[in-house]
Amino acid sequence: MFARKKELRTELYLKESPSVISMMSTVISPGGSIDSAVRYVADKGPKNTAKLFRDIVSDTDSRKVSDIRDCVYDLASSMPKGLASLRRALYIVISASETSDPAERSRMLKEATDIALGGLRETGEEYSSKLQTPCMVVFGLGIMVPMILLSIAPMLGMGDVIGMTMTIPESLLEEVILVIVPAAVAAVIVSLRGRNPLREDSISLKGLWKASPMLLAVPVYSMLSGYGIEGTRALALAIGVPALFTYLLIQPDVRKETVRTKVESVLKDALFDLGNRMVTGENFESALVNSLSVRKECRTMAESLSREYVICRGDLESAIDRCISQVSVMMAGFVKDIYRASCKDIRDAGRLAIAIAHQLKDQDSVRKNLDNKLRSMTDMMSGTAAVFAPLILGLSIMMMGPLAAVSGSADTTHTFAIVCIYLTELAILMSAFGSMLSGKLSAQNVIHRVSVTLPVAMAILVTCSSIAI
Repeated sequence: MFARKKELRTELYLKESPSVISMMSTVISPGGSIDSAVRYVADKGPKNTAKLFRDIVSDTDSRKVSDIRDCVYDLASSMPKGLASLRRALYIVISASETSDPAERSRMLKEATDIALGGLRETGEEYSSKLQTPCMVVFGLGIMVPMILLSIAPMLGMGDVIGMTMTIPESLLEEVILVIVPAAVAAVIVSLRGRNPLREDSISLKGLWKASPMLLAVPVYSMLSGYGIEGTRALALAIGVPALFTYLLIQPDVRKETVRTKVESVLKDALFDLGNRMVTGENFESALVNSLSVRKECRTMAESLSREYVICRGDLESAIDRCISQVSVMMAGFVKDIYRASCKDIRDAGRLAIAIAHQLKDQDSVRKNLDNKLRSMTDMMSGTAAVFAPLILGLSIMMMGPLAAVSGSADTTHTFAIVCIYLTELAILMSAFGSMLSGKLSAQNVIHRVSVTLPVAMAILVTCSSIAI
């Protein structure tokens, strides 16, 4: 059935594979069926794989097919070479669901999880190893081309002084630096995004309005010019100051997300403690509160959960949602799964909690290793936009002074304006590139990076271009 469908896109499903296998394992580990596991992923799984599994469930419920196991097997068989790790993991999960020995089932499910994680790790390492050349291309286009153009433009304009009649029109200089170079850099970035195994499926535009202070650049420039501030400094301030206000506006949200991520990480560690307490016979309610209360990041959550126990009238799932979902919807879902398992057998639920904690730890370890491999590239791109580009271009403007004076055009204000606008474009492109490499390409992330980069870049540009020689 799946062989006739369009071939699956590797980049959409590989990143989701560890989560999918982990979710199926949480259902099958205590003795659940492959049918229940598929329905669980279809209902609460990652976006793309959940859609595939919903199609399987729909075909099964409508009697188009008779066995959900065969559908999953057909789906796995139709997967392309790039999803070989997910295909093998699904085969093992299917076999594990048919095994009656709990120990053997646990071993097989762990093997399936390791295979899915290994596939993501290998693809990530391959991706990071191929980034050096594109990054060098971005570096060369972003710095070397504008620097060369700014260096040779005044020399070509010296005309008879050096026996040359060729000149570069200002309109052509603007077109190359402000349009062609940024377009080429953007093309390289877009070509790399589709191959990133950690990338998000869509770009979140949440928080885009917080870039609104950037719109004040024109009125700020007019105001500063009206006060008699020299043109180049007025332009740099008109770009840097609104960027600084943008940083102050968006920083609380960035800090809040950092805290949320830290608490989510602590929640993952708390699952080990929760599982161990339940294995020793402690009931789910007290085990959850106690495992949270011993961690300072989660003490407020534990107190809130204790109050919810009193007023929820036995509806523990709603209590978990109200207290944990505000930090992590994913973790709230896992805790509810453990609670449902505890209603059948408290010790089996404890072992399930420990298994989920191990799976989450392994996934985080793989993703952290990939992030560390890509961090050097991310740092280089950030340094390019914030330091290297304004430093080199500022020194180029500085050296243009004597050459421009010889050629009869001592005013470099127009060139400075071109560089300021270009550095703004470069900051946006490099911020998007850094966000893309980290797998968190969102409006808020890009705006935060731009608001940090631009004030530094403008300060360096003004300093370097003001040096007298």
